[in-house]
Amino acid sequence: MLRFRRFAPFSRFALDAAGFHREWITARERKLAGRNDTRVCLFRWGLEALEDLPGFESTPGCPELETLQRANQWWVRNAEAFFAFEKPTEFTFWGSRLQFRSPVKSLYPENDTVYADYFHCARAAGRAVLVLPHWNAAPGSYAGFCRFLNVHGFSALLVTLPYHGSRKTAECTRAEYAVSPNIGRTIASGRQGVIDTLCCVDWLAQRGYQKFGIVGTSLGFGHAFIASALDQRLGVNVFNHCCSTVSDAVWAGMPNLRAALERNVSQQELRECWSVINPITYVERFARFPKTTLVIRGRYDMTFAPDYVAEVIRQFQMKGLKHRVVELACGHYTIGDLPFALLGAYHVSAFLKKNLR
Repeated sequence: MLRFRRFAPFSRFALDAAGFHREWITARERKLAGRNDTRVCLFRWGLEALEDLPGFESTPGCPELETLQRANQWWVRNAEAFFAFEKPTEFTFWGSRLQFRSPVKSLYPENDTVYADYFHCARAAGRAVLVLPHWNAAPGSYAGFCRFLNVHGFSALLVTLPYHGSRKTAECTRAEYAVSPNIGRTIASGRQGVIDTLCCVDWLAQRGYQKFGIVGTSLGFGHAFIASALDQRLGVNVFNHCCSTVSDAVWAGMPNLRAALERNVSQQELRECWSVINPITYVERFARFPKTTLVIRGRYDMTFAPDYVAEVIRQFQMKGLKHRVVELACGHYTIGDLPFALLGAYHVSAFLKKNLR
């Protein structure tokens, strides 16, 4: 007992320090999340964005919610048809910049040209990593990470997500159209992001790469997970901030979007409307192929609620999928701050070096 009393002050100090750190991270998270107040928050069913999609039928007089629920049931049963595409025949590559027309035609022509930055490594030995950034990532913000991958012996392809960077529409200040209370447009954007990613894998294969990894962060995780579930070539996965569904991430962690949505749909109805772009839908398909996965989560993530992060990890455990979970003492946004960005990069590079070879 004397021994425990002697170290009790140190225990109290550790608890106080942990509490101070949590409060500091929470305050920093709220500040960084406040930058997203400019997101478009007008509710729309957005069925016009879905008219050309396979399996979609809009019946006059049928409520929009019922139309979307019925369409999602067909899409989920026929996911390969929903994500089917014609491989681009023309890829333009100049310097280190890849460009091609997306096989998906959206309502916004500027969004339908795909851009990606290629970071070549002479020592890659046929290994390439696709990097899919987070929502509203600034152009080039992952360039340093891609060069870090080069140092560790991997070529990297940094993909511009729909409505980001040069794909952003003129009326938007940021990437508001990628995820919004416009139900149909968000579905179409998710589908396009997955298909564009698969096209990028095809381009890398044309250049002679045979071993592929993918790193998806936040929104990029959703596209990366579904792409990996559809394509056996993506055998090594890094999911940086993952959530079981887009719908629950929005509902639980994005109050300005939720405010527009909850006047029109419930949380469960939103899950049903977006089931075709919710990662949890594709766990069975993901489990078909031999894959190994690293999940990086933030202990104080206020955007991806812990229950929905745990739902993904629980599925990996139940399916017996090969995976590793790393928890950093940061939140959703602060994973980009030091020292967490360096810690995350270290875990990613160590995982890729061990598994992508």
